[in-house]
Amino acid sequence: MNKAPSSLIQRLKFIGPSIIVTGSVVGSGSIALSPLLGAATGFALLWWLLLSLWSKPLIQAEISRYVIATNKTFLEAFSDMPGPKTNLRGKQASWLVWFMFVGVVPSVAGMGGLAGAVAEAGHMMVPILSTETWVITACFITWFILYLGTYQTLEKLLLGMVFFFSVVTLVIAIAMQSTPYAITGSQVLGGLTFTFPFEHAALALAVFGFTGISYGEIMAYTYWCLEKGYAKHGDDLNQVKAWIKVMQTDVWATVFFVTIGTLPFFLLGAAVLNTLGLYPPPDGDIIQTLLNMFTSILGTWAKWFFIPLAFFVLFSTLLSGTAAFTRTISDYLISIGFVDEQKNTRKQLIKIIAFVIPLFSCIAYFLLPNPITLLLIAGIWAALGLPIINIGAIYLTSKLSMELQPKPITRMILWITLILQVSMALLILYSQIIGFS
Repeated sequence: MNKAPSSLIQRLKFIGPSIIVTGSVVGSGSIALSPLLGAATGFALLWWLLLSLWSKPLIQAEISRYVIATNKTFLEAFSDMPGPKTNLRGKQASWLVWFMFVGVVPSVAGMGGLAGAVAEAGHMMVPILSTETWVITACFITWFILYLGTYQTLEKLLLGMVFFFSVVTLVIAIAMQSTPYAITGSQVLGGLTFTFPFEHAALALAVFGFTGISYGEIMAYTYWCLEKGYAKHGDDLNQVKAWIKVMQTDVWATVFFVTIGTLPFFLLGAAVLNTLGLYPPPDGDIIQTLLNMFTSILGTWAKWFFIPLAFFVLFSTLLSGTAAFTRTISDYLISIGFVDEQKNTRKQLIKIIAFVIPLFSCIAYFLLPNPITLLLIAGIWAALGLPIINIGAIYLTSKLSMELQPKPITRMILWITLILQVSMALLILYSQIIGFS
């Protein structure tokens, strides 16, 4: 049994899952999609971005509450959900688990788009290697690090990347205020008026799915909590409560890092790229388009600052996202009953999947060499999957003992968030399929 820290200062020493999740989130969503949303709509969807950043961590925390309290994996928890179930090798899997398993395909497509964005930055950094060669190189290095590394290695590696990235983006956004692209109070207020340009609905839905914590990251977060030791409480009720507090502190760290790592990029996109009319990106080149945010503010020399930054941040997302897949897909295969679990089965599967996911990400890019399209596919699927996770949070936490259940205000917010997510998804799908007259 791990004894939980009792004070806030001590709890801060145990944060870690938030760092890995932030490494996954602050990348494809922050550096790629959020500035493109600003480029397309200006400041109009600032409220939408904030909703994406701040509404989902509550779901993350409540799902993790159940996982920590029961010491079950995410998929073992969701197999307890009511509805049709399959039974293979004595393993019951609910229809929700199968739904999320199908979602691996568009999610891996998104990893292909991410590998393409990494490759674009790599090619600009070292032009002697083609973009295609960089895709293969990035996927190979991802596999190699995960093959050799452990949770602790990954946490330390991503901590430096996330911290540096967050500080730099914040500094650039502040520096923008001394340029012709300075943001005014009226622009910010205009972005909080709940207007919605439906011509950019698909992009907005993808941003909602991919910025902040997506359902894939919520799922992955629970595995990092287990590996960090949050559930090793020996069924002592006081220890369970204490570890839940540690997790909640860690989730607040997620909110902080994701906000300062994402919001500045949206503001840069809205102030600079929208003014320059750079949406959609010419020739689909994300990195070259985003480069304008830095060079327009700092000057042409910023090219050699931005490109390495973009490369390492996007690569950190590729690395942490692939690491998450090694845990989640392993659990899918075992929880559904495709693989019979023995003593070292999960460790062996993690090693195998650490090779398979970069391989398939690479193949996805070569089949559809358009990073924006691949990221949109994954982002839209992630947004559509969020209500499922929200329903799970409401149901599963209601099954805990009264001492461990969330407060009534928390349950109420979960219901409000669910209604909002479903309404927005239906409205946006309607606008794309039928359209508004």
